[in-house]
Parts: sequence; structure tokens; C-alpha cells
Amino acid sequence: MYRRILVPLDGSELAEQALPYVHSIGKGLGARIELLRVAYPVAPEALDPALGPYQDQIAAYLEGIAAPLTEDGLAVASTIREGDPAPIIVSEAEKEPDTLIAISTHGRSGITRWLLGSITDKVLHATTNPLLIMRAREPVGAQQATPLLDTIIVPLDGSDLAEQVLPHATALAQALHLKVLLVRVTPPAEAYYRYMHYPVDPYQDPVHQAERPFVPYQNVPIEVDAEAVGYLSQVSRKLSPQGLTSVVTERLLHGDPAGAIVDLAQQAPNNLVAMTTHGRSGVGRWVLGSVTDRVVRHSGDPVLVIRAVAESQ
Repeated sequence: MYRRILVPLDGSELAEQALPYVHSIGKGLGARIELLRVAYPVAPEALDPALGPYQDQIAAYLEGIAAPLTEDGLAVASTIREGDPAPIIVSEAEKEPDTLIAISTHGRSGITRWLLGSITDKVLHATTNPLLIMRAREPVGAQQATPLLDTIIVPLDGSDLAEQVLPHATALAQALHLKVLLVRVTPPAEAYYRYMHYPVDPYQDPVHQAERPFVPYQNVPIEVDAEAVGYLSQVSRKLSPQGLTSVVTERLLHGDPAGAIVDLAQQAPNNLVAMTTHGRSGVGRWVLGSVTDRVVRHSGDPVLVIRAVAESQ
């Protein structure tokens, strides 16, 4: 699925928190790792001459990052660019097909570093490449050990667009021996009722009642949940012919989609959330663009984001 993992770094330990996941995925998929250091142009007088030429400093930094990865048998290359980080990251990722971008959500800003929160946000909304986003945490201690991921959580909203994440999720599940948890979040009954414009008391609105047969309020969530459960079972059955041998389970949740997904991910450690950037909105479905944004910002787990492509494109 991914033959190359592009890892943007800004020289901070916070940005380096993506590396353990890169290590794990690189080993599992046999993907080549490319470390990318994008530096803003800096005037010579602003640099410390005792540290040597700026390019040499960056090269030495990347060599130090690459060393443990190379020692573990991974193929690692390094690239140094100068300019605005976000467009350079997007451009570098587009140079080779099957490239996964792996990046932390923020780093330390400074004379030679960028604020990774804003950079990640720009890359998220600009790139067509798969994007693995880790929310960096402070305080930063010693280099983290390679995480033992256990489960890949796949939120779906019932749309074909949302299902475009499935090949990516199954490939990672196979390579990393992860369990797969398919998730569907349905709104509370009140939300459906408002959306469908049913009167609370049909006898108070005889015109509306004539136009649309009244469905008892209690039956709406029951019917919606039954459809959601059936949908998840159908998707689960589709995965078996694709050669997926991982354990696949389904979970129906209720409430705000982003909040429900984040809460689920936080219930157990070592999860990876995989979802597309948007889906179809409507009754029983959510706008995955906004949901994905919120999951990325609030989930403590890494999030794999796939840009869904409409069939007309």
C-alpha cells in the first residue's frame, strides 16, 4: 500500500514523536523512509558560527535520526529543502506514488523551526496523499519505544466515500497484525426527528401528517440503529474475500460523531484511527471533513487520514 513514508521534521523532539510509528509501519510494510527537513531561509548573521554551516547542522541532525532506523534494517534517505514548509511537504509527497506522510501535530517554533500545528493543518487540507498524524505531547522525555499498536478503528458513515479508507486500513491490519474495529455513530433520536420535520404531536399538524405518514417517535432510532448494524455487518463480510485475516468486530455508537470516536479511542491504548476526510452528509451520516478535523485535534491516538475522491472526479 505504501512504498515510501515521508517524515517532515523541524528539529524538535515534539516533531520526532512521529518516528516510533514510522518505525513500526516501515518495518511492517517494508516501506522506504524519507526524512524531510524544511528550513526557513535564515540570514548568516543570525546563525552561531561555532556550530558550523547551517546545512551541515541539518545534515548531521538527520543522520542522527536515521541511524537507529537504518540499524534496524530500514531503508532511510534524507532530503533538505529551504522555504515554506507546507507546500514543500505536499510537493515532495507528490513526487512518488504510494507515499504516506507521517507528521506530528505540532513542534516548537523558533528561528529555524516551524509551528507544526499550523503546518500540519495546511498539509491536511492540501495534500491528496494519505496522511498519518500524531498529536505530540509534552513533556518530552527519552526517545519513545516503538509502539505496539493493537487495533485500527475505522469510523464509517454509510457512504462510498467513507469506505475508501478500507483498503488502507486492511493493508495496515495485515502488515501490523492489528485487529479491526468498524464503527458507525448514529445521532440521538431527537436529531433525526428534527431533521425529518416530524411533528411531536401529529394531531396538531394535520397538513403535515397528510403529506408524510407519522412514524412513532420511539421507532425512529430503532430503525436507524438496525440499518447501521446491518451496514457494519455487510462491510465486515466484504473484508474476508480481500484476504483479511485480522479479527474484525463492529461497534454502534450514539451521539456526536467526533466525540464518540475520540471517547472510543481513549478507552484503550495503542489504537490507530483510520478515516477519510469527508463523506456524504444527510440523515444518518456526518460530514466527515469536520469530523476528521476534530478527531485529529482531540484524539490522543495517531490518525490515518485518506482524501476521499468522488466518482465524478
